[in-house]
Amino acid sequence: MKPLGGNRPNSIKVKIRRPIDDADSAGHCVHAPTSVEHSPSIQLLGQHSRVLLLQGPNGPFFARLAYFLRDLGAEVWKVNFNRGDDLYYRDVGVIRFSDAMPAWESFLRELLGKMRIDAIVVFGSARRHHRIAARVAKSMGITFWVFEEGYIRPDYITLEKGGVNADSPLAGLQLGDIPAVPAAPKRRRFKHPFARMAWYSFWYFVAGLLSAKRYPQYRHHKPFGVHEAGLWMRAAYRKYKYRWQEQGLTKALLSDGHPPFFLVALQVYNDSQIRVHSPWRRIEDFIEWTIHSFAYNAPRDTILVIKHHPMDRGHTNYAAVIDECAQRFGAVGRVVYVHDAHLPSLLHRCDGVVTINSTTGLQAMYHRVPVITLGRCFYDKEGLTYQGSLDRFWNDPKPVDMAAYRRFRNYLIHTSQINSSFYADSTLGETADAKRWHKRWRVRFACVGGLVMMDSFSGRAVDMSALFSILHWASNWFVG
Repeated sequence: MKPLGGNRPNSIKVKIRRPIDDADSAGHCVHAPTSVEHSPSIQLLGQHSRVLLLQGPNGPFFARLAYFLRDLGAEVWKVNFNRGDDLYYRDVGVIRFSDAMPAWESFLRELLGKMRIDAIVVFGSARRHHRIAARVAKSMGITFWVFEEGYIRPDYITLEKGGVNADSPLAGLQLGDIPAVPAAPKRRRFKHPFARMAWYSFWYFVAGLLSAKRYPQYRHHKPFGVHEAGLWMRAAYRKYKYRWQEQGLTKALLSDGHPPFFLVALQVYNDSQIRVHSPWRRIEDFIEWTIHSFAYNAPRDTILVIKHHPMDRGHTNYAAVIDECAQRFGAVGRVVYVHDAHLPSLLHRCDGVVTINSTTGLQAMYHRVPVITLGRCFYDKEGLTYQGSLDRFWNDPKPVDMAAYRRFRNYLIHTSQINSSFYADSTLGETADAKRWHKRWRVRFACVGGLVMMDSFSGRAVDMSALFSILHWASNWFVG
C-alpha cells in the first residue's frame, strides 16, 4: 500500500476548516442536543473517541451530530461523496471520496487505519458504500452504527448498532427474551418534518447536479437530475392536491357507517427492504399478489384500501396498476386507492393491515389492529403478528396481544428510539436563518410555480380545484 498522500488519484486528504461558532454550513444555529442525550443508544455512541461519519439524512443533521460528539470529547471526521454532502457538511474533518466505487473498500480501510477510527456512523445501511463499510467494520472490529427513520412514528428516529430493519439486533429476539422496561415518558412533537425534509432534499439534489467535476464517478441511489429535484418539490404540493381530490372518499372511509376494510400500507418504490428482504422486487408485484388474494379469499362485503407512501408522492402513481388488477381478478368496486388520508384514523377503523415490512405495522398494533407481514421484518414475531398465510388472514385476523405489544414497544423505544427529528428538532439547532437566499418567499414562490408547471406537462390535465389548497400550503411554507 502506498503511503497516504502519495501519487494515488484520490489519496486521502483531510480538509481542516475553522470551527463555526454559531451556525452550521446550511445557515442554521448549532447547539449540542440536550433532550436526546439521555437515550441509551446516543450514550453508547458518545462513548467512542474517534468517529467517522459517512452519508447522513438530507440536511444538516450530521453536522449537528458532529458538534454533539465533539462536545463529548470525540474526534470526528466525515466522508463526503457528492456536492449534496458538501452543501450540508463543510465543517472540520471533511474527507472527499471521488473515485469509482471499486476503489472505496481499499480507500476506507486505509482511512480507518490512519485515523484509528473506533466507530462508523451512517444513515441507512442499504446503500452500496454503507454495505461495504459494514463489512469492513466487522472485519476490523470497528463498531458500526446506523441511523434510520423512526420505527415508532412520528417524533422518533432510530439508532442501532450493527444494522436496522431486518438486520436489527431485535430481529433475533423472541418475545420471551425481551425484558420488561418502564414505558417511555411523554414525547416531544415536531412541526412540519415532511415539508422540511422535502426542502432539504430539493437542495441536496440541486447541489448533486453540480457534482460532475469534483465527483465524476459518483452514482447516487436516487438519480441526480433536474427531474429528480422537481419530483421532490412536486411531492410537497401533491400532498395537498391529493387531500383535496380524495376528500369525499376519505370522508366515507372515516365515517361512522364506513364499510369493513383492510388496509395495505405501500412502501417507497425503491425501498431496499423490498429488494433485499421480500419475495418481490417491485411494488407493482406486491400489489398484484395482494389484490389477487383479496379478490378470491376475503369476505365479499369487505373493501381493500391501498395507501400510497407519503415519500413517494412525487415519484409514482399506481392507479393504473390497481385498476387493471381489480378488473382482471373480478374485484372492481372493492379496491380503492388513497394517498393522504390520515393514517391513524384509517388504522383505528380497519379490520387488519397488510404490509411487506413497513413500520406501519407497529402503528397498527398500537391501534389494536391485526397485522400480517409478507417480508423479513424485525417485529414479525409469534405473539405480535399473524403467522398464517395471506389467504387465511382475510377471514381470521386474530386480535393483538396488547400486553405483549406494550412490552415489545417499551423495549424498542428504550433501546433504539430517540425522541427527535432529523429535520425539525429545534433542540438540535433547527433555527432558520431568514437571510439565506433560498428561504426568501420569492424563490419559494418560483419553485411552487415551476413544480405546478411541471405537473401540468406530465400528461394529465391540471386539477384547478386543488389550486386553493396548494396556495394555502404555499402561504404557510413561505412564512415558515
